[in-house]
Parts: sequence; C-alpha cells; structure tokens
Amino acid sequence: MDVYLGIDIGTTNIKALLVDASGKVQKSLSHSLSLSAPYPAWAEQDPRDWWDGIMTLMRQVPKDMNVVCIGLSGQMHTLVPVDSKGEVLHNAILWCDQRTAEECVEATEALGGESNVLAMTGNPIYPGFTLPKILWLRKNLPSVYEKIDTCFIAKDYIGYRLTGVKCSEPSDASGSSCYDVKEHKWREDLLEKLGVPLKWLPELRASHEPRGVLLPAIARELGWHDGVRVICGGADNAVSALGLGVIEPGDCMVSIGTSGTVLAGTESTEPDRTGRLHFFNHVLPGQSYYMGCMLSAAASLDWFKDKIAPDMSWDTLNDMIEKVGVGAGGMIFLPYLNGERTPHRNPNARGVLYGISTMSDERHLFRAVMEGITYGLRDSFELIRDKTLVKRVLIVGGGAKSRTWCKMVASNINMPVFKPVVDEGGAYGATMLCALSCGLTTRDVKSWIELREQVEPDSETVEKYSEVYSQFKALYSDLTHRFDETAKL
Repeated sequence: MDVYLGIDIGTTNIKALLVDASGKVQKSLSHSLSLSAPYPAWAEQDPRDWWDGIMTLMRQVPKDMNVVCIGLSGQMHTLVPVDSKGEVLHNAILWCDQRTAEECVEATEALGGESNVLAMTGNPIYPGFTLPKILWLRKNLPSVYEKIDTCFIAKDYIGYRLTGVKCSEPSDASGSSCYDVKEHKWREDLLEKLGVPLKWLPELRASHEPRGVLLPAIARELGWHDGVRVICGGADNAVSALGLGVIEPGDCMVSIGTSGTVLAGTESTEPDRTGRLHFFNHVLPGQSYYMGCMLSAAASLDWFKDKIAPDMSWDTLNDMIEKVGVGAGGMIFLPYLNGERTPHRNPNARGVLYGISTMSDERHLFRAVMEGITYGLRDSFELIRDKTLVKRVLIVGGGAKSRTWCKMVASNINMPVFKPVVDEGGAYGATMLCALSCGLTTRDVKSWIELREQVEPDSETVEKYSEVYSQFKALYSDLTHRFDETAKL
C-alpha cells in the first residue's frame, strides 16, 4: 500500500502518521521528547534527539506500507545553528524560550522602532522568535556564533538530515523576525543593519515543493526504495490548521489546548499594524493567516481543578458548570496566570478571580474560569474578525471535548463551531502537503476533512455573554497599572 508519511516535531513528542491517498490514517506513531531548562525562562532540546526519534519511528513503518513521500511539520521559531559540515553547534533554542528580551529591544531600536519593524516584516520582534536568538548567541557565545554556517528552524534541520538539502519555506520564515510576510522574502536590509549574514539563511521554496529525495544510505538502512520524495513542509501552526480544514480564506480554527490559539486564513496582505495579532504566510499558495495566542487556556482550568478538586471527573465538572448561569453569579476570571500575549502583550498580567461572595461555591468558580478563558479566546477572535472575513469556525484541542465549552465558544462568537473527526494536527497536515506535492488538488485534500459535530450558539445567552465580556475587558483595563506596579515587588 502506498502511503504518505507525515512527521510533526513537537515540544514534548514527535508524531508520525501514515496516510493513504484517500486521507485515511493507516497507522499512528509517537516518540516522547524531553526538554532542558538550564536557567529560568530558558528552553532547549538537542536536535540530535529529534533525529534519533524520527529514525526510530521510520523503522516502525510496516513492511507492507510503501512510503512515497515524507512531509514535515515542526515547532515554529526554534533555532538550530550548524557549522559548515552540518554539525549542530548549540542545543536548539525553542519557541518558548524567553532569554532574548534584551536583544528584542535592542534590535527594535536599531531598526527605528516597532512601527518600522512591522512595516519591514509584518510582526514585532518577540523573544520567542528566531532572529533575537541569533543575536543572543553573538553577544553571549561568540565562539559558537563565529562558526555558524546555516541557521535552521526545527523541521528544516530534519529536512537537511533526510536529504542533504538546505532550504526553508514561507510559513516558518514568517516567524523569524527577518522575513517580509508581504513580499515573501528574507529582508536583506534588515539583516545588514543588524550585522547578520544573509547567507546563513536557507533558500526559500513553497511549502508543498520537494526539498529533495531521501538520502540513499537512509533508504537502504530502512529497506525502502530509492527516490522517496521529501517536501519542504511547514510551521506547526499552519500545517496543523491545514490538517484541521483551514483551507479556504475565511476558515478559522479555535484551539483550546494548554495555550489557546485562534487562527484564520486570509488573502489579505496587510499585517496588524498594532502588533497584537501575528500575521504569517500559510502553507497554501496565495494565503496568509492572522493568529492570536493566549498563554494559559485549558492550563488555567487544569490548574484550578488540580488545586481544588483533583479527584473530580471532567464530566462532573461540566455538569456543575451547566447548573450555573452566564456570568457565574457575578464572578469574573482573568486567565493571565503567566502574563498574556494577545491582545495585551503584557508579561506582568496575572490571574484574577473577581466578585467572590458568600453565595459563591465551586460551581461558580469553575464556571467563571471557563468563561474567562473563553473571553480570552474571544479577544483574539474579535481582532481577527476586524481584519478579515470569518466564514467557518473549527474547534479543536482538549477543551473541545467538552460540549459545554464548545457551546460557550459558539455563543460568544455568535457562530456555529464544527468539530473535525481527525484532530491529529501537524502530522496530518504534513501528509496533505505530500498529497499536493504528488499531484492531488486542494479540492482533493479538502475532501479528507470530515466533521463530527456542529454546535450552534445559544441565542438566549449571546447578549448576556457580550455584557459580561465588556466587564471582563474593563476589569483588565482597571488593573493594568496595578499589574505593572506589583511586578516590581
């Protein structure tokens, strides 16, 4: 049986899917990863562990399955510096690493301020992005910096190991801080001002284009035929969105995982000039996407449950929430346990539970927490809807298993939400890119997407949610100065 192999390099595991030409998942494999945090706010991994894990997974491909194409997805922004021989010079500095705050400020100032940066790249320079990590190496590890030959992002390093070819593509380049999202090219003038050589950055190709074929030595070791195509692939958010059905402009994804993501495809070429939304190129030609991120989505509810009712089942929790009306008896939760990205970009913001009274009990608390997370997602959705038309909303992630939560999201955005049958994220999207590279059309891969359930908004609660949402926003506004002051303590 001919199959596509989709590989997604995540933070905690590598996922591999074997999918046939009709989109049916034939086999699912995974390999766990560990993360190193040698100092507070640091996050690193050894890229060679990724490689060992991927080889382990490829050895598990059944002999009766013939891999014709390999698609790649991987954690965005992560820096892998290598020397002229392709040897890793330093542990990969991950997307969630926050050590480069100083470099971000210095680079932004050197480029004339954030408005100039937004005009050049479409996004502010964030600590998690790739370029400030290169600048951090120059300042702090010059012996490593001077040996750099190529700066890879996660999946491009693996692509290089598989094929020997150095290249990248627009969806990952978008999150580097040195790529022009509007013009689809590296910003040579920006790199020159910051003293970073353009030659360190790989050539760019389309996400579905082949980067090469699997090296013959690897094919022989696995017992595979020669000529297995390896495509460029894409950044995890974009490839995951594709795999969930964000295929047409106007398709939107709401993901309620540990963090929360709202992402919508668009044909617009205009970034968000306020810098509150990310604006990245999609893996599909001619499309980009707006994206908002909240740092503590389901993580907030998990935290409260672990502290207050660790033995309570999730079914019981959902039943309790259903018994309390919109507004949680006047209780409002700000879900900023570790600061917030969209829309506030405020690392000093913190979680707040407001409106507790003697009438409050755990039902009100859990209702307030779920509502607060939903209002945080609504912040991103409202910003995106102001920038582009939203036609359809797909809801995924652990939170989407709760019909109560799906109903709450639908009623807040006043649109139905759809739950896809396959929620395999980047690995499934990577097989779709394989299919496109092997001659299938966008319409063909769109037919792979099946919807499990449609959840409609509750017309009786839409207006009430909007009233509470206004209070939610006002509460943050009232406390903004206080967050900054208490951060100094």
